[in-house]
Amino acid sequence: APKAKAAKPAPVSSIPQNLELIKGLGPKVNTLLKGLGVTSFAQVASWTAADVSEIDAQLGAFAGRITRDNWIDQAQLLAAGDVVGFEQKYGALGMGAKG
Repeated sequence: APKAKAAKPAPVSSIPQNLELIKGLGPKVNTLLKGLGVTSFAQVASWTAADVSEIDAQLGAFAGRITRDNWIDQAQLLAAGDVVGFEQKYGALGMGAKG
């Protein structure tokens, strides 16, 4: 009898959890967010208006960037692994996306 093929593992997003892939979020803001316990696209993608208000108040000179740069929308695309959708809307991901 023919041997059954091993099941392929479920696809996993090949995008590393590097918040700096979000346009407008650089190393300094990434450090601030890590200090607040924010380390994944899924976390940013699920922020409510209250979350944005609370986090924005802690970003100092970077306040306003969450809304102005559409971080939540960008994070939703990245969390879903939608590279094509992200790049069509926001441009190339850049070198940090290669893992």
